[in-house]
Amino acid sequence: MSTDPIVEEVRAVRKEIEQQYPDAESFYLHLRQEQEVYRDRLIRRGPKDAGRA
Repeated sequence: MSTDPIVEEVRAVRKEIEQQYPDAESFYLHLRQEQEVYRDRLIRRGPKDAGRA
């Protein structure tokens, strides 16, 4: 079976994240902090218009 370089890269990044944030709560807190840092780039979309039936 051949190895896919993209899959290997994704797995390597996942291992790095697991080492930095060993549990789900610490990873979640990190994501919340990043969200605050990039708040001006985030958008919140409203519901789509259903239109006329």
